[in-house]
This record gives sequence, structure tokens and C-alpha cells, in this order.
Amino acid sequence: MSAYVIGDIDVTNPDIFAEYAERVPMSSSAYGGRYLVRGPDKCESCEGDWNPRRFVLAEYKDVATVKSWYYSDDYIELTKLRQKASTGTLLVAEGVESHIHGNDSGNAGYIVGDIEVTDPETYAQYAAGVPATVAAYGGRYLIRGVSGEVLEGDWIPKRLVVLEFDTIQRAKEWYSSPEYADLKKIRHSASNGNLIFANGA
Repeated sequence: MSAYVIGDIDVTNPDIFAEYAERVPMSSSAYGGRYLVRGPDKCESCEGDWNPRRFVLAEYKDVATVKSWYYSDDYIELTKLRQKASTGTLLVAEGVESHIHGNDSGNAGYIVGDIEVTDPETYAQYAAGVPATVAAYGGRYLIRGVSGEVLEGDWIPKRLVVLEFDTIQRAKEWYSSPEYADLKKIRHSASNGNLIFANGA
């Protein structure tokens, strides 16, 4: 299954972090990683109070590949550099497909959610109905319904969801669509959590 690294980073030393940011793409690409979202000012709060300062969403072949990269000698050195210059959370989550399929146009838009289900029976109605509305707007699931594994930090997601659309405008159209309106009410009645819009890298 495809795997995704999600990072929510707060930069405390921009000069040192700039060195990390310049060096890390070569490290991740050596393991087949590619950025779907990367950088500051990429996100907009949709629901809840989560609004990352610097957000990363990167795609890899599978979880084993992510860990091979993360624990590689090269990235261990880069991690030390990043940790001197920032705080935050980094986690890995398994995707829904067995092959890499994220949009690499740089124009894609994402909805990223961390959902806590409070009424599983009602939420199941939502989960059954929502994929057709996502597909109607050209969206696709990258991650759906996993908790992920925390590599750094203290964010422990309940239920991660990442949706990808061709553009951020299309993501917002789906979220505000009449097709999704009733399902959104069901979700609100059966869960709570945070959603953000994120612009592609």
C-alpha cells in the first residue's frame, strides 16, 4: 500500500531550517518520496482549530520504504538539523491504494482530517454515502480511516482522512456542495475533529 508522511512543523530558527529544507528533497527522493504539499502558508482551517504553520504531505511506495528513509544515516543527520530549528509532529500513515497515485501537477488541493467518531453506527451511514460525492467532484482518497504511526511529536490522530482533488477550488466546491450537505450533517452528529484545506506543492 502507498504510504504518506504527514508533518506539522513550527520553525523556530529559519536560517538553520532553510538548510534542512534545501537538503531534504534529495534525501527523500532517493527513497522514491515526492511532496504533495510542502511549505508554510499552505493550509486553511476548515473545521476545528487546527491550522499548521508549515505542512508536509509526502507520498512513498509503502510504510517500509518510509521507515527505511526515516532511519537512514543520511536522514538521521538531517533530523538533527531539523530538530535544532523546529518543533512539531511527523507521522506515517498507510494509504488506500497499492500503488502511488497522488497528483504531481503541483496544482492539486487536499482536505486533511483528523476525526474522532462518537457514534459509530451513525458514522457508518456517513462513511457509506460519502465516496460517491467525492468521486462526483473528481476527488479520490489517499488515506481513509487509519490512525497512523507517530514518528515524532505528540499528535495521535484518531481517524485520518486525506482527500485529493485536481485543485483547491474543486476541494472547496465539494465541501460546500449540495451533494455533501446532508452527509456533512450526519458526520457532525456522529463525530468531532479537525479538517484543513491544503494547497498542493
